[in-house]
Amino acid sequence: NFWAGGSGVVVLPCGAGKTLVGAAAMAISSTTTLILVTNTVAARQWKDELLKRTSLTADEIGEYSGAVKEVRPVTIATYQVLTTKRGGLYPHMELVDGHDWGLIIYDEVHLLPAPIFRLTADLQARRRLGLTATLVREDGREGEVFSLIGPKRYDA
Repeated sequence: NFWAGGSGVVVLPCGAGKTLVGAAAMAISSTTTLILVTNTVAARQWKDELLKRTSLTADEIGEYSGAVKEVRPVTIATYQVLTTKRGGLYPHMELVDGHDWGLIIYDEVHLLPAPIFRLTADLQARRRLGLTATLVREDGREGEVFSLIGPKRYDA
């Protein structure tokens, strides 16, 4: 049970409802949530699904990407924008890390061991949920996902 343990990873095949699992975790936690995604297309898909399948309003969901910088109770950010370096600093990481996140959802969590994405594992939150269709990595660093996020809670 993901919720009893506080954090963990859920592995589901493509199209099996990873976004719904994330939405359910958000509903149970009823707290500020940061959702990290791979690109703006994924960010818009998450936003569309949350608007369609939850009681969240557009005003409650912020997008934090290259083009838009909104921090709201639910914020969907791309890994890339958070890990953009300027003058030796990560200004977006600092801004986002300054918020009190109750839940961070890592979409495509198998990417996390990559050095640049790994920075986002340092963000503070009471609970973490990793979502992915596969944990297989060419470099064999799947185990790092669990040490960064938490144990595998479900694997279809």
